[in-house]
Amino acid sequence: MFVAALGLFCSPVWAADDMGKEKMEEGEKTKIPNTAPEIWKEVLTQQEALSAIIKEKKLSEVHKTAFTIRDLVNALPGKSKELSAEKLERVQSAGKQVEKLASSLDETGDANDQPGTEANFKKLQGVLKLIEAQYPVGILGAKEAASYSCPMHQEVVSNSPGKCPKCGMNLTKK
Repeated sequence: MFVAALGLFCSPVWAADDMGKEKMEEGEKTKIPNTAPEIWKEVLTQQEALSAIIKEKKLSEVHKTAFTIRDLVNALPGKSKELSAEKLERVQSAGKQVEKLASSLDETGDANDQPGTEANFKKLQGVLKLIEAQYPVGILGAKEAASYSCPMHQEVVSNSPGKCPKCGMNLTKK
């Protein structure tokens, strides 16, 4: 009986240790590079990693990479002094979209919803293209000037054809 009582006494301590570990993992902060090009390079690396996670159907791993992308994108405006006020506003607005998509990716990943996760990832890719298009050619590694836009949302600009992340319409060549 003494052993059983000791087991009950120790159990909460172990549970607290386990919860503390879990919180430390959740509370890990994304390391933010010093410049916009370095941040963007890491965004693209994380985007590739997220693509692989989704293709391999490891949906329980989606959240960490999605939230890392969110944190990196949210750091871009502070490192983007060369942008006009208008383009900086577009990057900030797109950052809010990335934040929502990261949460959606987390939800669909946790629900083991492969089609939903793939759909959210495709939207994320569109928003990332929109962000890249706000920077001068070569700053973030883009090789050609942005030349496609949404007929309904002129602020949506991309250097390649695709769909508008806001309404789904085809981007048209300028």
